[in-house]
Amino acid sequence: MIAEQPLDEAAQDAAPFATALVIPACAALRDAPPAALEDLAALLQAARAARVFTVFIAPVEAAFPWPEALAPRPGPHEFVVRAPDTGVFGASTLNLLLRANAIEQLVVAGVQLDLALASLLRDARARGMQAQAAVGADTHAAIARQWPATPEAPRSWQPEVKHSRWLRTLEQRVAPSHTALLLIDVQNDFVSPDGATGRREAMPLVQAAVAQVPALLDAARTAGCTVVHVHAEYGQHVRNVGSPYRFPSTRTREGAVWSLSATEVDDAHQFAPGEVEVCLPGSWGGQPLAAAAPREGELQITKHRFSAFVDTPLEVMLRARGIRTLIVAGVTTNCCVESTVRDASMLDFHVVVAEDAVGVKNSVVALHEASLEQMRTYFALVEPVARIAQALQSHTAPQDAGP
Repeated sequence: MIAEQPLDEAAQDAAPFATALVIPACAALRDAPPAALEDLAALLQAARAARVFTVFIAPVEAAFPWPEALAPRPGPHEFVVRAPDTGVFGASTLNLLLRANAIEQLVVAGVQLDLALASLLRDARARGMQAQAAVGADTHAAIARQWPATPEAPRSWQPEVKHSRWLRTLEQRVAPSHTALLLIDVQNDFVSPDGATGRREAMPLVQAAVAQVPALLDAARTAGCTVVHVHAEYGQHVRNVGSPYRFPSTRTREGAVWSLSATEVDDAHQFAPGEVEVCLPGSWGGQPLAAAAPREGELQITKHRFSAFVDTPLEVMLRARGIRTLIVAGVTTNCCVESTVRDASMLDFHVVVAEDAVGVKNSVVALHEASLEQMRTYFALVEPVARIAQALQSHTAPQDAGP
């Protein structure tokens, strides 16, 4: 059961600058006594007068008969989102709206603490947001008192306020308090000469990238950044159309493709199992390279697809820690690195790619260069390790105390 906060805490946490009022549609609203609806409507009116960002959650399947006093008025800071009763964050545009408008606190309001409210509170808190239930006349009134009409006061959803929050320079973006270093797939099968990739072909670009990783790790650790080690784990237990698995192909420079989605299966021409299985659970190939091994307290994510965000808790873990910027390094540039970078950018993280700490094997060097240009153009700042380390060190260098 998710308990309400004491009134003094509820009032303090509901300051209108970066707060959203969320009102889920539910049967309780249809059946509520007039007095309960009046209390909730008074909270809504206070939110409108104070220009609090407001979202109504409506059912996907059919129109919801909102009580007249709670009827939505869509506008610059008032929206209707269609979603299922539970799992709203993962099945609607709610998360996008809150993220895009820098919402940090949620007031989830209703006439009773039902499953819809409880699910919203749980999911919001898992993403690092402050979230409270607003149920009952006393709580509604306490929060409404914190929302006086202030026409000139800034709000996080305003374009000019959004503009002011931009992190413009590299130094601003990699401030350690909101920055995480993501090391992608620095594992024996991908980076060691004796691994699955190294046994098949030369990969000097990978070796050069791996040589830069310790310096980047040291700079991030010294500055106090969050460090996240992302490791691939493949195998039959997670295999399907999109899983990394090597098939022969005459249409690619490598002579292979890396998913069922990318090939037409020819059962007469297949690689032997030893040529396609990489990073199996418990294998030496799946272990991290010793020079990039996680330290106690550093985060570890296991992924089963190319992107570190697909089917993993990575986004939730980052949000809960207030992370705004990701520094990304590892292998391979055009595949797992770029897949992760694309997803990170679309999820509104600032992304910095360490261009000399990412690499590919020889057969796809052209894709490495194209990928760097692609990321540089659309998704990320692309900078050398030395420049990133310099920006991180600017936050740890002793300040001149003066005479």
